[in-house]
Parts: sequence; structure tokens; C-alpha cells
Amino acid sequence: MAQFNCYECKKEVRTGEKFTFTKMGAVHFDCFISAKRRSIDPSKEEHLRTYSLILDSELTHLLNLLRIEPKSDDEKIYHNQKYKEIEKSAGETTKKIVEL
Repeated sequence: MAQFNCYECKKEVRTGEKFTFTKMGAVHFDCFISAKRRSIDPSKEEHLRTYSLILDSELTHLLNLLRIEPKSDDEKIYHNQKYKEIEKSAGETTKKIVEL
């Protein structure tokens, strides 16, 4: 498995932790939101709050999917498909946050 370090706190990003990727690399969810909160224009704070809640939900869903162990090939294919859909959605939400 690939290893990443969070570009904000410099600590290792571990399996089972909430994290995302930006153009700068891997970043823990909490580090990402905290850094954005410090740098954002106050008029956009409500947008950040909303997007961060959505991203948190998406990352939680991804972690929950990782706990499922599909048995059959059909289950594995479906599981993979669902994981990729949520991963894509989390990436889109991350992009919205970066753009704030």
C-alpha cells in the first residue's frame, strides 16, 4: 500500500483516517479544513461549513465501504464501482473547497 504524508502537519496519512488529495498532495481532513478556515474570506465561511460537512460524510462513507468484505466476484465488482463513485464525489467536493 502506498504511503503518504499530510502536507499540512507532515505526519503520515494512515489507512482508516479521513484524508483527501489536492494538487499539493495528501492531506488529513481536519488539517485541510483547519488550514482553509484560517485562510478563507469571512464571507465564504458558511460555504466552507457546508462543503466540509459534505466531504466529511463522503469520507466516512468511504471508510465504511472499506470495512465491507465482498465475497463473490459480482459483489467485488459492485463494491469497487460504489467505492469509485464516492471517491469521485469526495474529489469534487475537495475541489469546491480548494476553490473557495
